[in-house]
Amino acid sequence: MSESKFEIIPAIDILNSKCVRLTQGDYKKVEEYSTNPAEVAKKWEALGAKRLHVVDLDGAKEGYPVNKKVILDLVKNTKSKVQLGGGIRAIETIKEYLACGISYVILGTKAYEDDDFLKTACNLYKDKVILGLDIKNNQIGLSGWNSTHDMNIKELKEKFKQVGEIIYTDILKDGTNSGPNIEQLEIVAQTFKANIIASGGIASIEDIVSIYNLRLNKCPNISGVILGKALYTGMVDLKSAIEIIDKNMKSERS
Repeated sequence: MSESKFEIIPAIDILNSKCVRLTQGDYKKVEEYSTNPAEVAKKWEALGAKRLHVVDLDGAKEGYPVNKKVILDLVKNTKSKVQLGGGIRAIETIKEYLACGISYVILGTKAYEDDDFLKTACNLYKDKVILGLDIKNNQIGLSGWNSTHDMNIKELKEKFKQVGEIIYTDILKDGTNSGPNIEQLEIVAQTFKANIIASGGIASIEDIVSIYNLRLNKCPNISGVILGKALYTGMVDLKSAIEIIDKNMKSERS
């Protein structure tokens, strides 16, 4: 675990080959921002992003990759690392995506349902596997957040002890620009030994700094934040946010 890493990661959610944002994961509450996800990736890269969070929303719902062609075109057009989720429920899919230039795969539904799948994935691609921990009213959101599973965080701690990085998302906050759930984030970060990337509700540079300060004071395993709607609506300027965090990190090290 690296205590010096804290990344600001733009989200690129793909639905019907387009870059969109959902509100609280609701496929009926969709806003389209671009018909060219690869161009969006290049935009965020130009503003300083070293890592991108890409989700195949159709794949998450259907259970298999749907927007693969669009995603691979995006990968070819950016030097940023890409972490990809949505419909990754077979070892062969992981192997294929990593071979095509994806840096990390995000596992959700299948990891919760099949212990052998998770074990195999971690054994083969340990440093490339990220767990998606999507929580709504103390339940885990699965299958594109269209179903839920009762959550026992202590049980999950044991179940996912081999995972090195986790993306924690508060589903009720996601896409709302209402601020992150700092209290739940702290619980998650103190429960798991893995690096934790925070997602959901982040609406300002102040929100990012709050999460950074939580990392600094209590939870050194918080390794970054994912920004979605706040970037697309202009509520957060990506370049400024990265510069502020970089400045804080330099000050921390000095």
